[in-house]
Amino acid sequence: MPIEAPTLSAVALQPEKGRAADRAYEAIRRRIIDGSLPSGAFLVEQDLAEVVGVSRTPVRDALRRLESEGLVSMSGYKRAFVRDFTEEEIEECFELRALFESYAAARAATRLTPSAIDGLKRLAAEMEAVVAEVGKEAALTFSDLNDSFHTVILEHAGSKRMKDLVHPLMQVQLVLMKRYQHTIQQHLERSCWHHRELIAAFEAGDAQWAETQMRTHMMSAKNVGEGSQF
Repeated sequence: MPIEAPTLSAVALQPEKGRAADRAYEAIRRRIIDGSLPSGAFLVEQDLAEVVGVSRTPVRDALRRLESEGLVSMSGYKRAFVRDFTEEEIEECFELRALFESYAAARAATRLTPSAIDGLKRLAAEMEAVVAEVGKEAALTFSDLNDSFHTVILEHAGSKRMKDLVHPLMQVQLVLMKRYQHTIQQHLERSCWHHRELIAAFEAGDAQWAETQMRTHMMSAKNVGEGSQF
């Protein structure tokens, strides 16, 4: 029996569905990261759909995506809740990032283009400007910029598999920022200094320097208060 081609209306709905799912994902993710949806909170599809302004289907897609990133856990039939993390899991998260991202930095040192390094400099400058601000919103802005900084390095490491492995770990540590909000501000300046050292290593094309600096960067965050921003 021949397979019928999708109708024009069905094809036209796909981009809109994708946009709704993306909107739901960003809205729910942001609420998890800023603590509006705390660890252990149940995620009711209908309630989330009303808050975000979409139907339940995009919310369901968003929850599946957040589950794959480690921010949401599924238990039983359609039961989702914000995932909590043990101290052992937090420690493992730092150690895995130190391992993967130091290797990524070494690879990126010989692959980053001048324009990419300029992009890292702009992000570093923006983070330095944010450090002067105090409060949750400033810390969240720093976090987004920091996320972009590390993503540039991962993208230029030339390994999609490694990027896929590290991305969920980055999401987990964004959530931890809420738990350790009281210790974050004092460590932002150190983080900015590490970023500048990484940029210097990239400009020199020195893989060993970049690898060592990234490892120091990651482990420093772990040692000064597990969950502090880096």
